[in-house]
Amino acid sequence: MKHSYSSADKSRLLRDVIRSLLLHRVWFFIGMQDIKRRYRRSFIGPLWILLNLGMYVGAIGFVYGVMFGQDLKAFLPYLMLGFVTWGVISASVVDAGSVFLSAEGYIKQFSYPKQIYILRSVVSTSMSFVMGLLAVAVLQVFMGTVQVSGWILAIPGLVLLYIALLGHTAIFAYLGTAFRDLPHALAGVLQVVFYLTPIVVPASVLENHGLQLVYLLNPIYHLIEVVRDPILTGGLAPLSSYSFVFGYILLVYCVAWYVAWRLDKKVVFLL
Repeated sequence: MKHSYSSADKSRLLRDVIRSLLLHRVWFFIGMQDIKRRYRRSFIGPLWILLNLGMYVGAIGFVYGVMFGQDLKAFLPYLMLGFVTWGVISASVVDAGSVFLSAEGYIKQFSYPKQIYILRSVVSTSMSFVMGLLAVAVLQVFMGTVQVSGWILAIPGLVLLYIALLGHTAIFAYLGTAFRDLPHALAGVLQVVFYLTPIVVPASVLENHGLQLVYLLNPIYHLIEVVRDPILTGGLAPLSSYSFVFGYILLVYCVAWYVAWRLDKKVVFLL
């Protein structure tokens, strides 16, 4: 009896996932409304993202570029790409904890599958990432280092990145609803991970000090690298990074499926 109940739950969850993907107009619209609401009555709106990013990268890039003897022409795009990609990855972990909490009104009033709110979250957190990529492109054009082939070759990495982001968001949307302290704990953990990931500090600096394992075993580094490396070099990222990301995505989706299967029916009662 228990086995048949579990099978029924899995079938229902799969149907909900498929139905959510088909309801793309709903989650895309709600996600865009979140973005509009965030910048309502703001004089320059989403351009604040570019201003904040420019101030951060300009200050940090100059200090660390001089400190590590980096060529700013190459280091600034490296730093900016790492920072904006880290931002969207971090949001898929920490901000995901409030996905169902912020959608409580929708969940209790409408019969939409809960997965549309996961997709909505990815849409609403993508604005900073898109604006950041635009800023990188403008910076590269200004410095004369832009390579169109690199941006094209970054597309597979971007697809892999977003597949991983959906998995992250699904896991922590459910867990964050069940365990309200989890997002706060994860924010602290990610602060440590940030400094263990070659974002501000170039990977070559860690390698020169024999600390390759600090980033080679770090999935966040590889998620960033499959996007950053093609844009900066004009070629594909190392095959090892793609392989690592594939394996990581498989693991993430196994965990996401298990967590969703166990908690999906309980979300309404946990809100």
